[in-house]
Amino acid sequence: RKKMIEEINRGAKGPYKVNIKGDLDPSSRFIYREFLKRYQGDWVKVMNHIRVTRMLISEKDRVGIGTFQPKDEKNQDSTELTGDINYRKIAEYGSDSDPRAFNFDGEFCVANRGAIEFIEVLKLDVAFLYDLLTASQEHKIKPKKFAQTDIDLVIIGHTNEPEFKKLQNNEFMEALRDRTVKIDVPYITKLKEEIKIYEKDFNAQRIQGKSIAPHTVEVAAMWAILTRLEQPKKANLSLLQKMKLYDGKTLTGYTEDNVKELRKESVREGLDGISPRYVQDKISNALVNDKNGDLGCVNPFMVINELEGGLKNHGLIASEERRREYRELLSVVKQEYEDIVKNEVQRAISADEDAIGKLCSNYIDNVKSYTQRERVKNKYTGSDEEPDERLMRSIEEKIDIPESRKDDFRREIMNYIGALAIDGKTFDYKTNERLHKALEMKLFEDSKDTIKLTSLVSNVVDRNTQEKIDVVKARLIKNYGYDEISATDVLNFVASIFARGDVKKRQ
Repeated sequence: RKKMIEEINRGAKGPYKVNIKGDLDPSSRFIYREFLKRYQGDWVKVMNHIRVTRMLISEKDRVGIGTFQPKDEKNQDSTELTGDINYRKIAEYGSDSDPRAFNFDGEFCVANRGAIEFIEVLKLDVAFLYDLLTASQEHKIKPKKFAQTDIDLVIIGHTNEPEFKKLQNNEFMEALRDRTVKIDVPYITKLKEEIKIYEKDFNAQRIQGKSIAPHTVEVAAMWAILTRLEQPKKANLSLLQKMKLYDGKTLTGYTEDNVKELRKESVREGLDGISPRYVQDKISNALVNDKNGDLGCVNPFMVINELEGGLKNHGLIASEERRREYRELLSVVKQEYEDIVKNEVQRAISADEDAIGKLCSNYIDNVKSYTQRERVKNKYTGSDEEPDERLMRSIEEKIDIPESRKDDFRREIMNYIGALAIDGKTFDYKTNERLHKALEMKLFEDSKDTIKLTSLVSNVVDRNTQEKIDVVKARLIKNYGYDEISATDVLNFVASIFARGDVKKRQ
């Protein structure tokens, strides 16, 4: 073998060279011996019988990937790992130690040259762990009545953290601990990825007869993520902001390097908190709850109520203090949801592009006159007037431009327009995110009183107002994924917020 490997690798370049370890399995070894007898020891003639075939790895076909999980101890033994005697063949070959009378179809044999997965590995009986020790260290298994057989595979076992801690504290399991490489697999801490888990089960294709309002799954995922995060050490950073940073959102004063530092300083982040299973159960409860049966739509508050109601019976929450923390996080999520839907309704109300365009044109005319120290011509009277400071400030205040910074912001806008003009491009307010947001919020402030959204609360809506509300509802359906029921619900909800005077600028 040594001479043959040297010859094969003589002209090989790079790090990849032939390296043969181990020996034939009992069945192949038996066939090899029989051919040597037939050809009276002529090894070259034996090699003529070798056929190289392509192996397609497939767990379903039991090729290259084996899986094993604990079952009832009475109905399971270690032969499931290494193979067992084929009793029908004993009569044919005369001995249970003949390789032809043995089925080498245990999970280790199936997984050879691939990988084997041990589900709940630490719940295995001790007899199985003996096989694991030899397989992981010596890369050998011991089939019944045969010599130790070489295997070459990756062994993956998974279990929960309490089971692993139990292993660490068990001094009699030192051999297994010594052969184990621990890899923590935390819960997801990115909101987008968590949402994907729930959307797989709760979507329009799978849920028939009842709709799920926009942001329902997002709100549940948001709460689950918050329970898994550690409180940030920076005083000016909230847990909600931390979650948004992890999800790829931008925040003033934080770069990608800062986000990496946040992750490094949080040692157990994702290893504690609420599991996706709990959230999936509660969304399911909200869908089948008789109290919600006649509504035809499940909204975020129904799911939040289910999440909160289930905390008192959650078996993995050890202390009342932890339950209180989780309830407080539900309040944080509720407030965030209120901000999201208020923003959506605001944008739906102010989605008249012609009106925004006119407002923008008026603002730019005044800014231009202000920065160039000119007067503005009144289109109605034809007279020259001073720039409308009140109009400019009413727009700039929507995005928190202080009085001391207004000149800088206005020059910045004019410089931006000038740079576009040099390149032969026309200014479009949509390309400037901050100005676009300010114009939308200004138009909303000007429009909300004429639409009289708060009249929904009193159920006294005149025909003209109803027509305007229907336009807003149509925009919610078209642009934000609502249906008729959820759009009506969210408008009523936001109307109740406005009715109590709780209008807060979205940061």
